[in-house]
Amino acid sequence: MNDTRLLQNPQVRALDGQKASLKIGDRVPVATGSFQPGIGGVGINPLVNTQFQYLDVGVNIDITPRVHANGEVTLKITMDVSAVTGQQNIGGISQPIIGQRKIEHEIRLKDGEANLLGGIMEDQQTKQLSGIPGLAQIPILKYLFGQTTQDHSENQIVFAIVPHIIRSTDVNEVNQRAIEIGTATSIQLHRAPRPGAAPSSSSAQPGTPSITPASQPAASQPSVRPAPTAQPNSQTGNSGGAPSFLFDPPTIQASKGNTFAVNLLISGAQNVYSVPVQLNYDPKMLQLVNVSNGGFLSQDGQVVTLVHREDEAVGQSQITASRPSGSGGVSGQGAVVTVTFAAKETGQTPLTITRGGARDPGLQPITVNGAQAAVVVQ
Repeated sequence: MNDTRLLQNPQVRALDGQKASLKIGDRVPVATGSFQPGIGGVGINPLVNTQFQYLDVGVNIDITPRVHANGEVTLKITMDVSAVTGQQNIGGISQPIIGQRKIEHEIRLKDGEANLLGGIMEDQQTKQLSGIPGLAQIPILKYLFGQTTQDHSENQIVFAIVPHIIRSTDVNEVNQRAIEIGTATSIQLHRAPRPGAAPSSSSAQPGTPSITPASQPAASQPSVRPAPTAQPNSQTGNSGGAPSFLFDPPTIQASKGNTFAVNLLISGAQNVYSVPVQLNYDPKMLQLVNVSNGGFLSQDGQVVTLVHREDEAVGQSQITASRPSGSGGVSGQGAVVTVTFAAKETGQTPLTITRGGARDPGLQPITVNGAQAAVVVQ
């Protein structure tokens, strides 16, 4: 008849990629030191300068977890089950003999999936003689005055390992979207649009108007003006005072489900090297699809670096357009960036530059007045 019982139920918590150790048992001292032979045939203790180190004997487990994005865990396991099986005299000192059973492997499990490690066998045979001293050791009389007892036992230890992910990294649709970096002449960094969203217009050159697809009536697409160049603008006419941001057009008519583009202009600029702005919009009505170079900072042929980061939950985009280092600044007026949106719901909502300005080649701030545009989605 076989008996099974639970010996231990330990729980270990570890970080991703960090080793966790579990030790259950004793620490056995082992003598170490320097040895020398006997001198002149006189027997002396050959072990001099004795030192002791302690070995962990029992159940020793080292686990290194690696959590994957699909809820699975890879475990690198080193398991050592050992015990003192006897003593041996070495150098005049009794040293322990340690029996060892060791497993090293890697396994990949799902969260909550159990893995059994078996095959660690232990076989013990014990022979015991009892009776009257002296008479019990005589070959014939030992059967009358002694008794011999033999025991044979086999044990198998089975380990059940169950991983649980307590807290994992949140991988959502935004993390898995591709990142575009623009072209050789228009360096950009932004996430690609969601599957099914309107295609990005990042490959279009600054100043190129949108083209109405032949499959839809021309009246369903909002009119988009070409991005103004750095020539004087009779509409803004800011010849003095602080420079200002402007939206072109200031009022946008859009149709639900379609895309539209709006240019962010700067007027009255002097010696501008970079333009960082914060654009706010209503995320329930609009979805930002693309941000492209408007041509103002690259009017002399320099390559413009465009970086933007969106927070789609609150409807906010941090946009920074910069000229190459050492290229100096530009002056005048024109479109800094062209922003493309997709209209999601009908209604009216503003586009607002809540924080923004410009910087000169020495990275000193230049005050620029804010701007606002109205978007009407039908």
